[in-house]
Amino acid sequence: MSDFDHNDQHIPKEALLALRERAERRRHLITRAVDESTPDAIQRLVQELQAHQIELEMQYEQLLLAQAEAETARLEYVNLYDFAPIGYLTLDTHGTIQQLNLNAAQLLGDVRQKLMRLRLALFVAEQDRVEFSDFLDALSASDVRQTCELTFIRNNQQLYIQLAGTRVTSPENVVQFHLVLLDVSAQHAATRALAVSEARFRHLFEQSADAVVLIRNLHIMDCNASALRLIGAAEKSELVGKPLSFMVPEFQPGGGRSEELIRHHQALLRRKGSHRFEWYRSTLQGEHKWLEVVATYINVNGEQLVHAVWRDITVQRAAQEQLRAEKEFSESLLDNSVDGIIALDRGGRITAWNREVEKYAGLPEAQVVGQDIFSIFPTLNTPEWQQLFGQVLRSGEQVVLNGIPFIVRPGHYDAYIVPLRGEQQDDISGVLIVVRDMTERNRLIEETTQLKLSQQQEVLSAILSTEEAERKRIAEALHNGVGQLLYAAKLHLETRLGRPPRDEAYALLNEAIRMTRTISFELTPGILEDFGLKFALEELARRIPRGSLPVHLHFSGLDQPLPRLMEVAVYRIVQELFNNILKHAQAQEAFIHVVRENDKLSISVEDNGQGFESPATSLLTTASVCPAFRTAWGCSAALSPSIPALAKAPSSASSYP
Repeated sequence: MSDFDHNDQHIPKEALLALRERAERRRHLITRAVDESTPDAIQRLVQELQAHQIELEMQYEQLLLAQAEAETARLEYVNLYDFAPIGYLTLDTHGTIQQLNLNAAQLLGDVRQKLMRLRLALFVAEQDRVEFSDFLDALSASDVRQTCELTFIRNNQQLYIQLAGTRVTSPENVVQFHLVLLDVSAQHAATRALAVSEARFRHLFEQSADAVVLIRNLHIMDCNASALRLIGAAEKSELVGKPLSFMVPEFQPGGGRSEELIRHHQALLRRKGSHRFEWYRSTLQGEHKWLEVVATYINVNGEQLVHAVWRDITVQRAAQEQLRAEKEFSESLLDNSVDGIIALDRGGRITAWNREVEKYAGLPEAQVVGQDIFSIFPTLNTPEWQQLFGQVLRSGEQVVLNGIPFIVRPGHYDAYIVPLRGEQQDDISGVLIVVRDMTERNRLIEETTQLKLSQQQEVLSAILSTEEAERKRIAEALHNGVGQLLYAAKLHLETRLGRPPRDEAYALLNEAIRMTRTISFELTPGILEDFGLKFALEELARRIPRGSLPVHLHFSGLDQPLPRLMEVAVYRIVQELFNNILKHAQAQEAFIHVVRENDKLSISVEDNGQGFESPATSLLTTASVCPAFRTAWGCSAALSPSIPALAKAPSSASSYP
């Protein structure tokens, strides 16, 4: 054995070759040691001894080979037994440890030398020792492999060990137990955690306020109490086992077929693992509901199921629909409004911009939303406008602006700046600007005003014509009737007496004739029709006694005749103003100015009388006070073929004191 090195023990074939080589070398040496002169008997004896030696060496070689193979097997056994990843134990019928490997010693928490001859039950938790004893009894009674799972104590730490053992009988007819120890603490913890998780899931499943259903193969396999309440069922049997199409209308409100949509959502769920969608279905009582469905794949005991949560969103959906309808209505109002509408937040950024404003400013909504109003309209970027917006935000009062210009569409625009209030009335969230095109309205107002003026002029013209006709009729009646009678009476008296009477009655008769002629002239100045306005006004001034009121006349531009009714109106105005001066002014001098310039006619009558302190003015007749002439009357009008606006002046002027 000393001739073999350590490597030869691990390589039997190489050791055998080395032995044979040494045997051949020895045989050669022995053969050479016998001389040829040696007797034959001795040579045969030596050869026999050499042959016997060779046989002994060959046997020795076989023994060495067997020993090497046994050592190799032992090393393999050591590797398989001592260094195995699981624990191996050999127990006698009393449960005493006879042999164990390193892993078993590690599981028991001590070295092998100390564990030998100890009873394995010492390491079993007290509550499991009876079960361990039953396990040993089962091993003794049967040759069948027995298993159990026990709790072991190692250094005050619990381990869950799975034991598997068989009964064996040694060549000496000794019964032993071969055990396998496997640490299943991690699996046990995972199983326990899974059980806790499953219990928690079951609790959440049953107690959840949301309706929860478990689905397998598009059929409901379980549901909680909330799902029953949602569907209007009293027992699970009314819902469990039903297909997902149960109590679902054939078509969803969007128009899709429900069966096709179920398959579509299932495909999305398979692709994403979790899927959320809204679903329309009915309860057992026929009530329609909108549900929000959140479906997720889960694994329950190795089975792939769908965990679906149903939430009743019927009220929210109705509110959303109402909000959407209100939003569409608001957008429709904005887009179809005849007014331009701009909404701003508190920072002056544009949040709404309707189509009408797009026409006014020439900018689309997408370009301006989110922009500052002052950047869109640089002309508004002034301290006055910024102060105006700040005032609206602070005070919450509406502001109206007139004559706002725009770039693209010229015209007349009014702007109404209104504060936007939140749910709390005191909370002002922004400003709403309503821009209204007043161009057409102003045009219509102007046309209406002109129409009213035209109608008034026609009415006044008719009134004046009627008045003049009536005046003329009365004047003719006075002149041709009363005047002729008075004049006939005068002639009759003169004829009877043969001379003009000299008594007071005759003087009164002459005065009556003169007054009749004067009244007739004043009612219908025929001279106005015969000789024109200028001559008629001069005649009117001449009829005023010079001693009572000197009158100075100034005319310009009256060479061309005016429309008849205008001439009558001017004559009546001046006549009425003269009457007022004579009755109330107590003046010593008067001035008359009638000036025509282009299409304007101005009338001014001034006197140096006492005047008046009233600041009253009328639309067409004005009064002023100056140092030289205390009373001043005047009016002006535009010339037109119809009755002028100053035709109202006589009644206005006569109202002054």
